[in-house]
Amino acid sequence: MRLLIVEDDPKIARLLQILFESHGYEVRIARDGEEGWQLFHLFDPVVVVLDLMLPGMDGFEVLEKIRSIDEEVGVVVLTARGEVENKIKGLKKGADDYVPKPFHLDELLARVESVARRVRKKDIFHIGDVMFVPKMRKLSFPDGKEVSLSDREVAILELFCEKKGSVVSREELLEKVWGDTYNISRNVVDVYVKYLRDKLGESAKFLKTVRGAGYVLDT
Repeated sequence: MRLLIVEDDPKIARLLQILFESHGYEVRIARDGEEGWQLFHLFDPVVVVLDLMLPGMDGFEVLEKIRSIDEEVGVVVLTARGEVENKIKGLKKGADDYVPKPFHLDELLARVESVARRVRKKDIFHIGDVMFVPKMRKLSFPDGKEVSLSDREVAILELFCEKKGSVVSREELLEKVWGDTYNISRNVVDVYVKYLRDKLGESAKFLKTVRGAGYVLDT
C-alpha cells in the first residue's frame, strides 16, 4: 500500500518511514508542501500523512489541492497538541482524521490503517506525471495546469488506462467508444489518439503505437 508522508522535520519523517515500511507500506517522503503536491501526482498514494505546519505551501493548501481532484484518497493530518482550530479547519477541508503531536507511533499506525480500510478504489489514473480524472473530464499537471477532455477522449483514455500494458486494437476502440465497427472509418481512432497525445504533452510518449495492432499505454 502506497503512503505519502509530507513532513518537514527530517527526524520525524524518517521515524515514520521506518514505522510504516516495517508494516508493509511503500513510503515516499516530501519535505515541504510543494514537493508533497508533486509527489502526490507521481506516486498515487492510497493514504497521505500530512503535517499542517509546512514551509511555503502549508498543509491546508496541499489538502485543498488534493481534495480538488481526489475525494477518495485517505488523508491523516498531524497537528500540534492543543491546536483545536487547526484540527477543525483540517477536518472541514477534507481530512479523514487527525493526530496531535507528540503522538504515539502505535496510535498513528492504527489511525492510518483505519483510514486505509475505508478508502474505496479510486477512479483516478496516472500517465507519467499527469493525473487523469475521468469523472471530472480533465488532465491535471504538477504545475497546476488543467486540460479539459471531450466525452470520447475520456472514454478512449480510460480504456487505455484500464488495459495498461496491453494492446488495444482500433476495432475494440470503435466498438466500445463508438459502438460501431462497420460504418465508421478506423482512421477516426487515429485522429482522437492524436488529440490525446497533444493534450498529454510530454507524457504522450507513454501512449505508443503498435504497428498493425493498435495502441498500448506503457508507463
